Amino acid sequence: MNPQWSPVVLGPPYIDGQTLPGTVNSPSDADLRVSDGEPGDRPAAERLGKWLFRHRGVLPVPFILLLLLLGNPRPWSWAVGLPLVFLGEALRFWGVGHAGGATRARDLRAHALCTRGPFARVRNPLYLGNTLMALGTVTVGGVWFLIVAQPVLYTLYYYFIIRFEEPFLEREFGAEYAVYRRQVRRFIPRLAPYPEPSGRDFSAADALYNERRTLTGQGVILILLLALDIALARLGVTNFWTFIFG
Repeated sequence: MNPQWSPVVLGPPYIDGQTLPGTVNSPSDADLRVSDGEPGDRPAAERLGKWLFRHRGVLPVPFILLLLLLGNPRPWSWAVGLPLVFLGEALRFWGVGHAGGATRARDLRAHALCTRGPFARVRNPLYLGNTLMALGTVTVGGVWFLIVAQPVLYTLYYYFIIRFEEPFLEREFGAEYAVYRRQVRRFIPRLAPYPEPSGRDFSAADALYNERRTLTGQGVILILLLALDIALARLGVTNFWTFIFG
């Protein structure tokens, strides 16, 4: 599942320092991890962001359970929701193909600042992709209050995670990140790409390898929603809540 509906997500503009197929870690990778430090060393928002970052696979679970219990997929919801899911995954795939496997890590780490691909237009393309995928999924389920709640909750969720990530990027990359941050917004894409791209070229093989869990999880959720759609039609009820408690 991703939260995007994936068990784990990551979206800031950096390249990983962990081993990918056909690559070797540099000896200094372990030094790039964020130190836990003392709890009082950072603002409360940053500490909360760190906790959410490490447990970021939890957020989609309540949405999925509510979708299966209250969902009522209909033709319009499939027609509107599926394109959002595909658009969000395409954005993630593009970003992961440049950023690599750090997008799956539980520890915040960086090897180099990535400003190529979607990172040349928006600083957090993976989080934007996650939000589109989640919005598309709840739209397929056809539950109106979830369609409204999902963008609000994801905005708050990523606000705190970004409060944790950005100080780390400032410490690691200094002036390079400061210039990038001034010219590229967090979530609103710029029309022209960032003029000084850095980082690796796109690798479809790396993207497919590192996105395999997200693709599998999202596929399972869509299959469950399709099964729900068929089951509700055969039972003649609007949702499973009505069937169980009605």
